[in-house]
Amino acid sequence: MRAAMLRVVGTMCAGLFVAIALVMGCGSKANERADARVAAPVDAAGAPSKVAAPSGPPKKIYAKRFVVTVRVRPDANATRLGYLRGGAIMQARTAEPVERGHEGCLGGWWELETGGFVCNVRDVVAFTGRRPPERPPMPTDRDAQLPYQYGLNRRDNTPMYRRLPTDDEAAKFEGYRPPGLVAEEPTPAAESDPSASTASLPVAGPDATAVAAAEPAQAPVIEASDLVAPASDEPVDAGPPTLESLRGDREGALLRRMVKGFYVSLDHDVRVRDRRYWRTQSNGFIPYARLSLVNGSRFHGTELDGQTWDLPAAFIMNETTSSYRRSGDGRVRRGARAAFHQVFHIVSEEDIGGHHFFVMQDGSLFRSDDVRRIDRVTPPGNLAENEKWIDVDLERQSLVAYEGARPVYVTLVSSGRIEDEDDPLRNHATPTGDFRITSKHVATTMDGDHAVDGPYSIEDVPYVMYFQLAYALHSAFWHNRFGFTKSHGCVNLSPTDARFLFGWTLPAVPLGWHGAYPTPDVPGTRLIIHGEAPHR
Repeated sequence: MRAAMLRVVGTMCAGLFVAIALVMGCGSKANERADARVAAPVDAAGAPSKVAAPSGPPKKIYAKRFVVTVRVRPDANATRLGYLRGGAIMQARTAEPVERGHEGCLGGWWELETGGFVCNVRDVVAFTGRRPPERPPMPTDRDAQLPYQYGLNRRDNTPMYRRLPTDDEAAKFEGYRPPGLVAEEPTPAAESDPSASTASLPVAGPDATAVAAAEPAQAPVIEASDLVAPASDEPVDAGPPTLESLRGDREGALLRRMVKGFYVSLDHDVRVRDRRYWRTQSNGFIPYARLSLVNGSRFHGTELDGQTWDLPAAFIMNETTSSYRRSGDGRVRRGARAAFHQVFHIVSEEDIGGHHFFVMQDGSLFRSDDVRRIDRVTPPGNLAENEKWIDVDLERQSLVAYEGARPVYVTLVSSGRIEDEDDPLRNHATPTGDFRITSKHVATTMDGDHAVDGPYSIEDVPYVMYFQLAYALHSAFWHNRFGFTKSHGCVNLSPTDARFLFGWTLPAVPLGWHGAYPTPDVPGTRLIIHGEAPHR
């Protein structure tokens, strides 16, 4: 990954098969951990860096470039600790920059309160008072389930502009008609919101370009399940669409067209007379009524305290599972229906009437065939005392976070689906092995073209933790099928689980930073992936 680019392109992740390329592009325990500071800066010999501290009140620092590298020392060739995203506001330790005039950063370096150094003038500017040099975008909210607000594009050929369009441009690209103008033909009716129940990714098919008149209602949970290739009309090249064919004119207002099912991260909405648009985190502008807001799945695993909550644990895997209770005569009778994804600690087991039952804390029984059981495993070798590590079992589609031999968190995941082992376009198996986290990103864009599924784009996929090439643990706010294979190779986590693990794993990403990289002194958290995922 390169510091100048932060965007994932290809076909592996996010329920998608993504090949990586970096482009400009978490009041909970998780955030208390995430607020940990990086190690103190060191020089080439490993000793603490000696930097003069000019007198005066420390300055505030504004990140003016989209990606601002944070280094361990005030040296353009020093090890990268992480990076800031454009618009981030940080606190410096001093009133003036240090190490001025050095090649690679003539304006000197600012040491951040979180640790690390950023280049003055080229990457950041200093300011005092409450008002930054320019209006920053909406900051990431690491106290929320998702760091940004997200929108799902509901129609094909939706325009994304590089600036607010004129009336003529809006008429050309979105069918806008100024008030009082009589339309020659009736406007097509707006489509209804897509279903959140299917599990497929894009399939080819026709779709009319619609002009929406009403603002969208907020959608509770919407999946990337109904992506449809755009119709071949004037703005889009003939033949199957690709991300390249969806691009607009480099000199015009149109940045690109969007396929139904694309996701964007949102900043705020703006109005131009009777027209309304969403401004995205990437500084694009999209007609307001074309997007539905997305909240993401509310499912999450549970922290384990070794007493009330411990392993073995079990998850309810469908919506028709019932609990059972012993009656006064000793018989087992059907009780209340359990909730999908409900989790409980198994306190004992019993064989009754030819069935094997797991018993939960309150005495309720569940047939073993109706639940997914998760047991603790033996720690890997060469593990330091109380070292953090993660176990992912592909067969059970489960994840357990450990500190040494002690499990601290258990949940369900969605790994790569396998539709045909012999077809590389339909075999999206998640790699197995012993890995370490190689980088962490509060959010990064994943998009690409897939020969079977077509083009896809998800801006700012939250809480991404790469462990091998483009394979990562990351939040998947677009589905609720955790416990079943679904992705194109990555390990999908629910929004809450991803946020917890992002704060728990190493390297820590200080608040205000957008990403962090391991160092020899602070390696990435160890990740063991094993087992064979079920085939569809």
